[in-house]
Amino acid sequence: MTKYKLFEESFKNGKYPSVLYKYRDWSEQYHDRWIKNREILMSAASSFSDPMDCKVPIRYDLLNQQQTLKFGERLIQMAHPEYSREKRRQETRNWVKKNLLKNKKYLDEFNTYYFKETDLRRGILCLTEFPCLERMWNEYANNFMGFCIGYNSSVLFEFLGGGGPVTYDTLPVILPEPIMERHEIYHKQIFIKENKWEHENEYRTLKIYETPVTIEMRQIELPKEAYNKVILGPQISPSHRNEIIISVHENIGDIPVIEFSNVC
Repeated sequence: MTKYKLFEESFKNGKYPSVLYKYRDWSEQYHDRWIKNREILMSAASSFSDPMDCKVPIRYDLLNQQQTLKFGERLIQMAHPEYSREKRRQETRNWVKKNLLKNKKYLDEFNTYYFKETDLRRGILCLTEFPCLERMWNEYANNFMGFCIGYNSSVLFEFLGGGGPVTYDTLPVILPEPIMERHEIYHKQIFIKENKWEHENEYRTLKIYETPVTIEMRQIELPKEAYNKVILGPQISPSHRNEIIISVHENIGDIPVIEFSNVC
């Protein structure tokens, strides 16, 4: 069974933590919406701190002659579905003769275009398994001055359409369709990160949009049942503590708002 199939089975069988967490900063623009509007944000990968996150290039240059023909025929068929089989094969041979997949400048320009376009159409929610990670509080919750939202994973993932764990490993080699299936390409680009990010213990959910989306389209309102708890950072200001407690009561309801020292 492939790693991707193992990932699929793991998600189907509900093998993920019952609660997943998101570190936030009440003083950061829009972060209060995560409670006030019961929203999550399906982020563009271009906003991530890891420059390789979701940007592992597809290795067209590694295709052998037979794979190049197969890939080229797919491109011709997509561009000209009206072509006969004979015409399609002739155009494929002409395209292959140009040897574009060995041209570094061409591939660099294409990958830049590819990631720009996918970035506009792909939304990712990043969560973590643990609420007491010092580096996460420092990096994503304003040095313990922010807060951490706990979500009921089963409700959250069912509402958003699925999700699963990130694997930490060396960055994968990715080949284009139809050499690799699309779901395997997505999985390798989005759910595999370098070992240096292992401290994040990350889980993700993904949304693919048919057309480029605005920030408003990336904001998704959750049901109240998706919320489990809110944890207040030990350095949070009194005013932010009070605002969060009031906002949770008004917009989410009866879930615990807990001091950091009572959890970690």
